[in-house]
Amino acid sequence: MARPQMGDERREQILEAFEKCVIRKGVAKTTLSDVAEESDLPRSLVRYFVGNRADMVDLLIDRMIERAEDGLAQLRPKSRPQTTHDFVDFLFENTFANDVSNNVVGELWYMAERDESIQTRLAAMYGRVIHLMVAQMETDGIGSSARERRDAANIILSLVYGQASFRELGIPGMASKAAHAHARTIIDSLTSQPKKKTSNKETV
Repeated sequence: MARPQMGDERREQILEAFEKCVIRKGVAKTTLSDVAEESDLPRSLVRYFVGNRADMVDLLIDRMIERAEDGLAQLRPKSRPQTTHDFVDFLFENTFANDVSNNVVGELWYMAERDESIQTRLAAMYGRVIHLMVAQMETDGIGSSARERRDAANIILSLVYGQASFRELGIPGMASKAAHAHARTIIDSLTSQPKKKTSNKETV
């Protein structure tokens, strides 16, 4: 009965080793033998618990999504309901402030140009972030339509990703707190907009 728990522990150990190898060597040059050496496990066990390299990439993306969602749940305010501002702050200060995750994503982006399956997985990962942000905005009554909320979420995610990318390139002016402030301003502008009145008349 203890096998599933041991399997989870081994899988986590292997994926952590895979992350380190990816940052050091890149995804394309990382082999199962590299991961086995980094994790201090036999190559046969690495393959048994996570499969081949493509399987590891899938599990790594899942791990990043779970890490972000777990972090969001842990940082949720205890004394009041979570707000869209809290969600935006989390993206800037936690999710995209993690240099390890950003380096791994950068490697995956590079591979996505040549691998449609990774491209699909990355698109789903970012789509999940957009979905959660739109849902939070709807809960807070922000925006007058689903399209408006989604457009705002897309722009905010672009700001978050952009400032993280420029920070990694060592361009502090482009990675300043201004992007974070503008993201909050976008939310505030939608919050202060008067709600559009719906008409009972059918449109042709």
